Amino acid sequence: MRRFFNLIFMLVGLVVLVVLLVRLDTEEVADRMIQVGWFFVVAFACYVVGLLISVFAWRRLIDPEAIHAGYGPFLATFWAGHAINQLTPTASMGEVLKGTILKGRVEGEQLVVSIILFSFLSTLIGAFFMLIGPIVCLVMLDLPMPVVLGLFGAALVAFVPVGLQFFLLRWGVASKVIWLLSRLPLIKLKNPEKLLDRARNVDKRIRTFASQRPGDLVMVSALLLATKILQTIEVCFILWPLLPGVDLGFLAAIALLIQTATQLIIWALTFVPGQVGVQEGGTALLFQWLGFDPLIGFSMELVRRVRRLLGVSIGVAIGSWLGIRPLRQVVAGDTEEADTEQEGQIDLSKSDAPER
Repeated sequence: MRRFFNLIFMLVGLVVLVVLLVRLDTEEVADRMIQVGWFFVVAFACYVVGLLISVFAWRRLIDPEAIHAGYGPFLATFWAGHAINQLTPTASMGEVLKGTILKGRVEGEQLVVSIILFSFLSTLIGAFFMLIGPIVCLVMLDLPMPVVLGLFGAALVAFVPVGLQFFLLRWGVASKVIWLLSRLPLIKLKNPEKLLDRARNVDKRIRTFASQRPGDLVMVSALLLATKILQTIEVCFILWPLLPGVDLGFLAAIALLIQTATQLIIWALTFVPGQVGVQEGGTALLFQWLGFDPLIGFSMELVRRVRRLLGVSIGVAIGSWLGIRPLRQVVAGDTEEADTEQEGQIDLSKSDAPER
């Protein structure tokens, strides 16, 4: 049933996208996209640098002694998980993929803690970043006051799930979930006592992370903020050739507002895979409010859509390779050779192959 609704929302988004293309001048949209030119390469470079920074931040959440893989496997895993999150509603399946791929390469409890903390901190930084957009509107942009107040209100509402996540993490949600599952008659857990002990350890590590490793917490938060800034710079480079003659400071303000609105749309319409259609329509409306041709905003979002498709395609290819390659090694009986691979290469045969 959930897949059916996901398909419906995807189709609705595609219909919105097609309607916008029909109502706007398709040829002019294409010309605007071509006008971006080599700035697209710079925008994609910002995306890649953002991934590199995110991976470095993720690794800082793990005790170095618990890591048995180089930076390369983490980058490949993060990129693959990020791509799956882009394709699935609620953006959660990618986190499962990350844990599956790095199984055996990172100590289990540390891996789970890092994924949970990274997700929470990303949400927290994103919520704070969304507050900057309305402030910029008040200072630099001439938007209708109801729109500004609406952005402020939506940004404040975004802190509600952040507060809920914080409460659940402090409450020890992992052990509570395992305890509940172990008492449901229709669910049979293998060795529930052991699972419950591990879940309690995960809860304890999460609760004590800030007090035991405050420097890493600050560093990770700063790195995640840097990724948000990079996303804004990416929008700036795409807008630069589309809005020639516009003051650079004003252009940066527009980019920041667009990034804020993008985050709001992603959170509000997370059930729409990839926010197809709604993202383009929202930005076109925003440009109309700013006094620009909505076609420019629509074209800019299509360029970003192409960038996302390119990034997601690379991530899916990485994920497919990571999923198929270990299976081939096991089937071919080539596990001994896999064990001797050079550091930095990805070998999951130890964690996926059954013990003998």
